[in-house]
Amino acid sequence: MSETRLVSRLFTDERVEKFRRRYVWVNAVAGLLAFVSFALFQGEVLPRSWEGGIAAFQALCLVALIGETLGVYVMARNLKEGWRHTTLDSLALLVGVFMGIILALCSPLIMGVLNEPSTLAAFSYLTQAGLLAFVSARVLRLFSFLTRAVRSPLAAFTGSFVGIILFGTGLLLLPGATVDGLNMSFIDALFMSTSATCVTGLVTKDIGTEFTRFGQLVILTLIQIGGLGIMTFAAFFSLVFGRGHGVRDAAAVGEMLNVDFVGRVGRMIAWILGVTIVSESLGTFALYGHWVDNTGAALPAGEQLYYSAFHSISAFCNAGFSLYGDSMVRFQGNWPVVMSISSLVIVGGLGFMVVLDVFTYRVWAHPMARRIGVLRRHVKNQQLPRLTLQTKMVLVATGVLLLVGIAGFWILEAGNTLKDRSFGDAILISVFQGMTPRTAGFNSVDFTSLHPATLYFTILLMVIGASPGSTGGGLKTTTIVVMVLAVVATLRGRSTEAFKRRIPDSLIRKSLVMLVLALAFINAATLGLMLSESSGAAGGAFGFEKVTFEVVSAFCTVGLSTGITAELTALGKVIIILCMFVGRVGPLTLVLAIGRRGGRRFEYPDETVMIG
Repeated sequence: MSETRLVSRLFTDERVEKFRRRYVWVNAVAGLLAFVSFALFQGEVLPRSWEGGIAAFQALCLVALIGETLGVYVMARNLKEGWRHTTLDSLALLVGVFMGIILALCSPLIMGVLNEPSTLAAFSYLTQAGLLAFVSARVLRLFSFLTRAVRSPLAAFTGSFVGIILFGTGLLLLPGATVDGLNMSFIDALFMSTSATCVTGLVTKDIGTEFTRFGQLVILTLIQIGGLGIMTFAAFFSLVFGRGHGVRDAAAVGEMLNVDFVGRVGRMIAWILGVTIVSESLGTFALYGHWVDNTGAALPAGEQLYYSAFHSISAFCNAGFSLYGDSMVRFQGNWPVVMSISSLVIVGGLGFMVVLDVFTYRVWAHPMARRIGVLRRHVKNQQLPRLTLQTKMVLVATGVLLLVGIAGFWILEAGNTLKDRSFGDAILISVFQGMTPRTAGFNSVDFTSLHPATLYFTILLMVIGASPGSTGGGLKTTTIVVMVLAVVATLRGRSTEAFKRRIPDSLIRKSLVMLVLALAFINAATLGLMLSESSGAAGGAFGFEKVTFEVVSAFCTVGLSTGITAELTALGKVIIILCMFVGRVGPLTLVLAIGRRGGRRFEYPDETVMIG
């Protein structure tokens, strides 16, 4: 009986795949036309008077996209099998039908809760939401296909970031993305798109005043995609579409996520999205009600929700983008805002593997818990729980760096920006500024007034950055810890060890390569920026330390600035764009993506040289 079901499922899969291959052109045309109409209308290229016609056209495109879902059910000849192949599409369709029924009941034809203009507007929003869901699913399915088609997963990873940056640049160049009268150049649009996708936070235009709501949402979408990595999205949707992962696909995604065991990739991706949704939702809830306008008056309910969601996503993704021109300066004494933003940044910077390891740690099976009589009977046969070496290193390094960052800022700025502050405000500012250099990019004090020693101290924190597998950048905490442990072990004449585990020599070499490549790129970019801005304010009036600060902030995807970003020349902005891209993708990843990794068939004999 089981063999019969297996054969039946194989035939079903073959019919569904054959139907999808034939329907791909309908998907492509309908999705492209729907997106172009949406972008041109929201970007104010098409007049507002066309709203009704565009809504009807988009409804036809949506029907064409839904046709694939319905066709899969017909080809599957079974509701259960159809659901297995179209889980997300079916869920989106059910939600859309439910919302459509509610809209019909509230329309003037039935209950009359909404008038005719409101009903048409709601219908337009519902159609656009449906299009966004179905088009996004098919785009991510395309990325999943490209992942399998490209030989090198690193090349696919790098190419996905380039594609999304150019895509965002085109959207930001639309007239409706910026306020009336603002001339958005291609370089500025490319800069903002790169900064958002690489979750950096450096800006050449003020997001809150120079971008419309459409432009802000484009930036927010780029932040979310860049923070999690578009390859993660593609891999996740490849799983839920029912096609699953082959060993090669899972290994490719595992290489992106730093997951060695192929079988854990699907579970890891689900955890990534789960942790993201929960963290950003909790952050939105915690931040709600604390936002004010330029006069200090509280924003209305709708704006409160929007500001809370925007800053929650920006903080969790370690992006540092803010809807306020002064970032978090006006909230420097607001404990709920500061602690909520700080918590989101820390969780986002720990790394998803670490969060997964901590949340799945079985405390009840710990040797201390086994001494309790009630637990002893239930866990006596269970394996002892343990945290991985990476989790231990990340947690210890994060705690030490937070304490060092807070204490360092407090000591260095005690006689400067913290001089006239109350004790509570000084603590809160030190906590925030000791945490944000770890690739967050928010600031609660004016960085143009910081002491040069503080800027240098911040540069060191930015270089270290967040942890691997997280939304943050920098060299990563584990890279620095491994290098420090290697130095200590060499001085002691022992092998490199941590928490009673030996660290492989290959990992030490990789950490050294990362350090050398990063320092080489930072120095080259600093020299290039000094030359490009030699006659401008950045090269002259601001000095060497602020130019270096800008380069490190861009390369480590931090987003903190001493105020020279908007004043850079076109060449200077291009240099910062390259810094952000290479820093996000990673110098080692970029080198491996564009280089050949073929091995030699032989090795030369060893010979020593003098060093030191």
